[in-house]
Amino acid sequence: MAHYIMPSERIRDLRKKMRGRGNWTDEELDMLSPKDWSFADRMHKLRHYKTVAEVVRIKGHCDLHPKVGDKFVFAAGDILIPEETTFPGVCIWALAGIFPLTYMVMDRILAGLDPNDMWRDQAGCMDLGIGDGGLGQVIFRVYCEKT
Repeated sequence: MAHYIMPSERIRDLRKKMRGRGNWTDEELDMLSPKDWSFADRMHKLRHYKTVAEVVRIKGHCDLHPKVGDKFVFAAGDILIPEETTFPGVCIWALAGIFPLTYMVMDRILAGLDPNDMWRDQAGCMDLGIGDGGLGQVIFRVYCEKT
């Protein structure tokens, strides 16, 4: 995301919104950097997307027994939507592998770039798989859908 100088009246408007809606204090708001203000100014763009991590391959065995096509669905790149998620459980090992790509997705959206044009769009759960100290690994493709 390119750094830009935000007009002081825009920062004033954002401060008012953040104090009212998020219970931010003036002391906390004073600590925000230009990058933080840039994020606060653009974060509304995230509402227009869902991030999906869909199972594309299972190597070995997973105790949750997912199937190819099962998915985790997140609002705004980082908030799980349980009613749209079809993965058969909330697995911390899977989420840990997916998490770095959600930051990439959010950064691309905030920068005005196509979030589905990432050069790396696959992630694996943290289980290493049979023969490497684990039982199996689930591979996900991470992509966005417009809401």
